[in-house]
Amino acid sequence: MPHQPMPPGIAGQSWLVRVSTTRARTDPASCPTHVRMAVRPLLVPDPPLPFRSSPLQEFGLGPLFDSLDLMEHRGWPIERVISELRRTHGVFGGRGPIAHPALLTWTAETLERFTGARAAEQVTARDADLPFTEPVGAEWSVRTAKQPEADARGAQQYEHTVWGRRYASADGSVRDLWLPSLGRAKPDRSDAEKAAIAHVLALGEPGARPRWGDAPPEHATRLVRTPDRVRVFDFGCADGSTQLLLDWNQKDVERQFAEHAAPAFHESATGTAVRPGSSCVDCKALNACTDLHRAPGLWGGSPSMPTRKRRTVSAWDLRLHAECPAEYHLTRHLHLNSLQEEGEGASRGRAVDAWLNERHRSDARNPRGCRNLPGPADPGRWSAGEHRLEGDLARQGAAMLREHRALCPLDGLAKDERVLVQERVTAYIPELDVVVIADPDLLHTRSGGWIWRETKTSTSRLWERESLMQLYPQLALGVLLLAAGAMGADPRRSWVEFELLNEDDSTLERLDCGRAEVVDEARDIVAGLAQPLLDDTTYEPRTGRHCHSCRARPWCAPGSTYVSERDSTHAPLPEGGAPRV
Repeated sequence: MPHQPMPPGIAGQSWLVRVSTTRARTDPASCPTHVRMAVRPLLVPDPPLPFRSSPLQEFGLGPLFDSLDLMEHRGWPIERVISELRRTHGVFGGRGPIAHPALLTWTAETLERFTGARAAEQVTARDADLPFTEPVGAEWSVRTAKQPEADARGAQQYEHTVWGRRYASADGSVRDLWLPSLGRAKPDRSDAEKAAIAHVLALGEPGARPRWGDAPPEHATRLVRTPDRVRVFDFGCADGSTQLLLDWNQKDVERQFAEHAAPAFHESATGTAVRPGSSCVDCKALNACTDLHRAPGLWGGSPSMPTRKRRTVSAWDLRLHAECPAEYHLTRHLHLNSLQEEGEGASRGRAVDAWLNERHRSDARNPRGCRNLPGPADPGRWSAGEHRLEGDLARQGAAMLREHRALCPLDGLAKDERVLVQERVTAYIPELDVVVIADPDLLHTRSGGWIWRETKTSTSRLWERESLMQLYPQLALGVLLLAAGAMGADPRRSWVEFELLNEDDSTLERLDCGRAEVVDEARDIVAGLAQPLLDDTTYEPRTGRHCHSCRARPWCAPGSTYVSERDSTHAPLPEGGAPRV
C-alpha cells in the first residue's frame, strides 16, 4: 500500500508511530511536518546532530517530578527530599544539568502544595466510598501488535503514551492521573487531549518508560484487569488548586477516543504542511527544509562556547534578558508564574491590540482601512475578545482607537495587496544554530515591497534623545528580517513602521530597510542584545524596578530583597520610562 514519503534530510525507519497524549492538543503555531517526524522515533536527521547539553535545567517540572519519585517510590520524607534538592541543586545524584536557584525554591514550595492537594483528594475519595490510590512507578502505554505490512501512513505499529503523575487503587479498579499546570489548575482541556489521556489510563499496560529512539516489543499490550473508572486531575502549581477534568468508565473512554482523540492522532501522523516557527528548534528535517528562510550573518554574532543546542530568539527575549537574565530564564524557559496581575498599561494595550487585530483581519479579505472604524459603544466600559476595560483605562483605550483611524496603513490599499495580521516571521541563522521568531502586529504588501507595522499604546511621549530601535528592539529585528529578504520582497521597497498611540497626540515613524545606515544601526542594536543572551550560562538576577512586576520574583531571593527594602506602594516604571516589548 503506498504511503507518504519522508522529506529530504531524514534517515531511519518510519514504521513505528509513538504518540504522547500531548500531541492531541491543538496548536495552530506548530508545524505539521515537524509533528509527523516527531511521532516517528526511529527517524533521525541526516546528517545526525551531535548531542549538546544545557548549562541549566530547562524543564521546569523536572526537579519536581524527581522529588516526587523519591517520596512516592522510595519512601523519602519530604524534609529529606527538600534538603537533597538544595544540596544537589536538583540533580539528586544524576547527570543532568543543575537547576537555577529560583527553580529550587519554586520546586520546594510546589512539592508541599502537591502533596497537600493529593492528601486532601484522598480524604474526599474516602468520604465518597472510593478506594485509595497509590503511586504507580511504571509507565502506562497502549501498543498495537506490529503488522507485517505498512498501512496508508507507512506505519506497522502504534504506541500511545501519557505524561503526568500516575496513581491506581490496589485492586486496579480506579486509575488516576495528575497533570501539573504552572499557574492555576486548568478548568478544562480539549476534548481530544482528555480522550487521549483516558485511553491510555483505561487500556495502558505498565512497563518501563519507552525510549524515544528504541523499538517496542512486537506484541500488543493487554491488561489482565482493566479499570472500571479513570480520573484526571489538573493541579495548579502556583496556588495548589485542583480541578477534576474527567471521571469516565470504559464505555465513556471508547466513545470519546473514537470521536475526539483518533482524528487528532491521525492528523499528527499524516500532516504534510510546513509552518516555520518554534517547531523548528526540535525538527529533524530542518537541514533540508526549503520553507525556513536562511539568514546567515543576520546580526553578525558568533557561536556560543561551548556550543549549545538550537534555540529560538525573539525581540521580547532580547529585551527581557537585557533587563534581567534570571527573569528571562525563569519566565521564558521555565514558564514560572506567580499569578501576579499585569499592569494597567499592559491590560489597556492588549485590549486595543485585540480590537485592531479583529478589524484588520476583516480587512485582510477586503482591505478598506479603519478611517470609519466605529469605536466602542460605551467608551467607559468595553471589551475585545477576552480583554475587558472599565473606567479611565477604557476611555484611554477608546481614545487611542480613535487616533488609529488617521494612521491605519490599510486605508486606500489596493484589493490585490496582501494583508497579514499577527503573522509569524521566521528565519534561521545557520552559523549560530538559532531560529529567529517575530510576530509583527500587521504586515501588508505595497508596490512590490512589504510594510511591517508595529503598534504600541502609551500615555507618555517618545523620548527624542534615544534611538527608536534601541527603545523598541522589535523594530530593529524587523528591519534586519526585511533587509535579509525574510518576506521574499525587495528590501529597497520595504520598511518598518512604528505607530505609538496616545490619547490625543499619536506618532508614526518609518524605518527604511533600503538605507544602509538604518540596517547598520539595527544590526548593532540586535547584536548587542543577542550575544550576551546566547553566551549566558548562569542567568544571574539583575535587580531593578522591574522586580516589582516580575512573575518569578517570589522565588528569586535578590529580587524579593530588592522589593522588600522599598516602600510596598512603590510605583512601577512610568510607561514612557523604559518601554517593554
